[in-house]
Amino acid sequence: MLNDFSMETPNSGSWSELPMDILRFLLEHLCFIDFHRAKMVCRNWYLCSKQTVRRRSGSPLLILSSEDDCVLFNPEEDRRDLSGTRFLANSGNWFLALDSGANLYIEHVFSEKKRINLPPLESIKSDLFSLKRVGEKEFNERAVGGFPEKGFSQRVKDLRGLLWVDKRKEEYTVAWFFDKAFCKNGEDCYRTIPTRIGVHFTSQGISDMVLRGDFLYVYTTRKYVRLLDLSGHEGFMQVTKRSFILPFHPAFPPSSEEITYAGRLKVNYNIAVTRSGEVLLVKSMVFKATTSDMMPKRMFHLYKTDPNPDSEDILHRENLSFEVHSLGDEALLLDSGITVPADPTLGIEPNSIYFTRHDRVRNYVQEPSCPDICVFHLATKKFTRFPILSYFNPKDALWFLPC
Repeated sequence: MLNDFSMETPNSGSWSELPMDILRFLLEHLCFIDFHRAKMVCRNWYLCSKQTVRRRSGSPLLILSSEDDCVLFNPEEDRRDLSGTRFLANSGNWFLALDSGANLYIEHVFSEKKRINLPPLESIKSDLFSLKRVGEKEFNERAVGGFPEKGFSQRVKDLRGLLWVDKRKEEYTVAWFFDKAFCKNGEDCYRTIPTRIGVHFTSQGISDMVLRGDFLYVYTTRKYVRLLDLSGHEGFMQVTKRSFILPFHPAFPPSSEEITYAGRLKVNYNIAVTRSGEVLLVKSMVFKATTSDMMPKRMFHLYKTDPNPDSEDILHRENLSFEVHSLGDEALLLDSGITVPADPTLGIEPNSIYFTRHDRVRNYVQEPSCPDICVFHLATKKFTRFPILSYFNPKDALWFLPC
C-alpha cells in the first residue's frame, strides 16, 4: 500500500522494456522533481534510478505554503503547484496534508493518485473531552460532562501534525494536535495522550514534539523529555530512561556568542532525535539586525545529556547537559526534528542545520512575517540563505528529502 513503486501507469509495460543504458541516460538528464516522478513509472525504472548517478544538487526540496496553496520547490530547478492543499508534516515522500474541508489524509508527494484518507478530526476516543465540527474552519472542544454551551474554539489554521511512514512494514503513524496531543496508528479513530490531567507534573504540557518511528518524544513545558511508545493498538506506553529523570536545560555557562552579540530578541528551544536515537536540545537565538545586515542575526547551539549518568551526578547535579559542536557526517532537519546522512546528490551538507521555523506544536506568527529559510553551518557558524524565495512570500515552509 505504501511502496513508492506499487502503482504502474497504463502503458508502463512497454516503457519498462527500454534498454537500461538508454533509460539511465534519460534519468541522468531529468530535473530533480521529474527524476523522482520517473522512479514511480514501474519497478524497472525504480531499480534503474538506484543505479543512476544524479548530478549534485545545491539544496533539498522545500514545501512553500501560502494561506490555501502550496508549492513544491527546488531553489535551483523547478516547482510544482499543489493548490488547495496544506501540508503539515512529511516522512520521506509521504506527506500529512489537510484539504480545504479540514480533512486529514496522507499523500505521496510525486503522485496525486496515491492517497490514504484518515478518520475525521472529531473521531476522538477520549474520556476527558470531545471535539465537534462547527464549520469548515473551526472546531469546538469541551470537557466530557461539561455544559453543551461551554468549551473553546479550535481553528483549523492552528492545526499541527507529525507523520512517520515505515515503507518496509507498510505502516504509518500520525500525531496531530491543537494544544493537546493526539495519536493514530492505522486505526479508525484517534486516541488522546493526556498532557495535564492524570500525569506527573514533569510530564505536563507540550513545548515541542518529535515523531521517530513508533516513538513520540515530547519536550514538556517544565523542560523534561517524555518518551511514548505508540506501537500498540490500545493507546500508548510511557517509556522511562535514566537520562530523562532530570530536566533538559542548556549547559552553563552561556556560549561566547551569547555574550558577544547584543540585542537578543528571542530564544527558542526544540528537541531533535539523531539516527542513533540520541535526543538533542536545540537552542535558537535571534539578535537584532545590524546596519550592515538587514536580516536578524541567528545563532544555534546543540546540547545533549549523558545517557548513563552515575548515581552521584543524578543526586548532586541539576543539569547533565553539555554542548555538542559537531553533527559529524549528518545534518539536522529542524522542521522534522531528525538527523539525516549527508548526501551531495540531494543537497544535504554535513554538520549543518536546515531551518525554516522553530515551532512544530503551535502556529505562531513568524518574525519576520515570512519564514527564515536557511542553512546554518556549525563549523563556520555561517548561513546560506535563498533570496529567490522572498518573491513567494510564503506563510510557512518545510524542508524535506525525497527517498
